[in-house]
Amino acid sequence: MNRTNLYRILGILAVLAIAYYGYTFYVATKTSEIEFLPDSVVYKRGCYKPDSLCLKIIYRFPVAHGLGSSRLEKVIVSDYLEMVDLSNIKSRYPYLKDALVNSAMGYDTSFVEYTKQFGSQSTWFINIDYKVIYRTNRLLSIRYHQNSYLGGAHNMYEYHYLIIDLKKSNKLALSDLITDKNRFTTIAQKVFTEQILNDTNDNTDYWLAPNNTFILPKEFGLTAKGILLHYNVYEIASYSRGDIELLIPYDDIKDILIEKYRKELIN
Repeated sequence: MNRTNLYRILGILAVLAIAYYGYTFYVATKTSEIEFLPDSVVYKRGCYKPDSLCLKIIYRFPVAHGLGSSRLEKVIVSDYLEMVDLSNIKSRYPYLKDALVNSAMGYDTSFVEYTKQFGSQSTWFINIDYKVIYRTNRLLSIRYHQNSYLGGAHNMYEYHYLIIDLKKSNKLALSDLITDKNRFTTIAQKVFTEQILNDTNDNTDYWLAPNNTFILPKEFGLTAKGILLHYNVYEIASYSRGDIELLIPYDDIKDILIEKYRKELIN
């Protein structure tokens, strides 16, 4: 290859690189135009009368639409499959609906076997819904609510949160939002003590770490007022206590919020 051709190839590669990064920047600045519209998979067996055999499964989920939405959709789908314990079949079912239909069919098989053993008036259900609880030009916070009964003493419910940086199209952990997790934990413990442990009408035995050391929950979300810490049932207390929410105001943690997100969260 002579030098002229080499320079021509390098020039083409440079133009392509500039175009790619220019497009990426353009997409990142248009996140406010992306919409998140509802979709669902619904599966039923029976359910003709209030006392008849019934299996009802409803999976609701958001779908991203707009310029740059394909990258965000991958984040949403990956998180959703992990939430419903289907991340291992992602390669076999690249489309979320296909994976959820396959999941529903699996529950149907189990339900049929269950009713054969325990009677025809059984009722099973899975209901997963979601709500966008906070959004800025850069941040999106989604809360999923799962409620199910698949036999046993009572139904089960839990909450799951997904926080996305819309400009980078990636899922955020708590450590991505704050600079000092130890200090955040100290602030959260103070709120927990004031709102929960000091409640004289609450006789709950909370399951904390050894020596009653405070522990952060697995789930958290962003709201207009602060970071919402959410303990699901059985996480730190019995089922009868239910789920527990703690709100940590942004003003209390503004000095440990990462700057690019502090500008979004505190007006």
